[in-house]
Amino acid sequence: MTATDETSSSLVKPGYPTLLGSVITPEQHRLLERARTHAADFATRADEHDRENTYPLENIQALKDSGYAHMTMPKEFGGEDVGLLELCACQEQLGQGCAGTAIAINMHTFVLGALQLDLGGSAEAEAMRQMLNSMVGSQKLILSGSFSETTAPGAYQFPSTKAVRVDGGWKVNGRKSYTSNFPAADMVAFLVHLVDHPDGDDLVANITVPKSTPGISSPGADSWDVMGVRASGSWDIVLEDVFVPDMMVRAPVHASQALGAMSAFISWFTVTVASVYLGVAQAAVDWTTNYISTRKPPTEERPLSHMPGMQYKLAEMIALNEASRGVIKRSAESWMASPWTQEEAGAYGATCKYIVSNNNTRVLDLAMDVAGGPGLFRRFGLERLYRDVRAAKQHPPSDMLGLEWIAKHHLGIGLDFQPRWA
Repeated sequence: MTATDETSSSLVKPGYPTLLGSVITPEQHRLLERARTHAADFATRADEHDRENTYPLENIQALKDSGYAHMTMPKEFGGEDVGLLELCACQEQLGQGCAGTAIAINMHTFVLGALQLDLGGSAEAEAMRQMLNSMVGSQKLILSGSFSETTAPGAYQFPSTKAVRVDGGWKVNGRKSYTSNFPAADMVAFLVHLVDHPDGDDLVANITVPKSTPGISSPGADSWDVMGVRASGSWDIVLEDVFVPDMMVRAPVHASQALGAMSAFISWFTVTVASVYLGVAQAAVDWTTNYISTRKPPTEERPLSHMPGMQYKLAEMIALNEASRGVIKRSAESWMASPWTQEEAGAYGATCKYIVSNNNTRVLDLAMDVAGGPGLFRRFGLERLYRDVRAAKQHPPSDMLGLEWIAKHHLGIGLDFQPRWA
């Protein structure tokens, strides 16, 4: 047997759709099976958490116990060195069980992966990376973060949350939104505007502090009264005179350069988020398959699955999901082959997010067409998937902003070119 034959004989056929393809390695199979086990478990409680707008602490604990939550960390710090492609594939499976849980843990796992690159190559940045890896890995900490504010459009680039210089650090005041994972978080990260900085009044910086830091609070679940992914625990946080030492503040950048300083962050964010909602779309395909295969009109001899119209709609759903898998896989492989520049991260990440999120919502629209009246009832299960997938298009970048990034990259116009619209 040749080395090639031996390698081929060890490959696994998963037997279910995955963006990794129809043949995968044993290690990839292990990762996917772990994700599927969690998804099956979380699915038993997804409706309850959705109805009650509660955060699934038990799900996050299960993800910590199995190693899933920290798999993107280096092995030397207790992780599994899982890369972007495998993370996307796992999130596709996890999203089929409970979208809220999948989005919540995504905002932790993708950050841990991007962290290995986005802090830069300076000695100071390397020291911060080692410190965070050591803290998170040794104590199995959970991260939470917010780079957006419902009251300030574009806050992920220039926030209204302000930091003022004080002895030894900064004092922060403001309110952040979409702080996924906050109920389970040990560490919280957020973007702030550094007021009256000597290098200019448009400087921003990322800050990471323990959630227990005095002055950090949250209004709770009432601040996350939304239509979809309700179990993500994406609560608002209030920052009142929060002291942040200098060592917990990343090197400041001008607001126009904020996205460029987080190219790995943006890349991992857009591609992994797309994967979660692909999982929701796949759950809709499975729901529709079962629905039309088991429902038979009293006037017919065969179930709805024999109706051409139902077959066409199901086929379109399947085709859209396959297209999404191809886009995500190509995007992840492209980044892994050569991490994207600022311009590439904006254009390529936006392309992936735009195509996949619109495919996802179309899949659920088709599923609702097939379901008819029963699709409106919570007890049938499709209604929750329909609401959850709507959040796919609400993550940044929006369709309009993403298309702007794509076109500017194609035309050779810099993202920071001014005037922007003249």
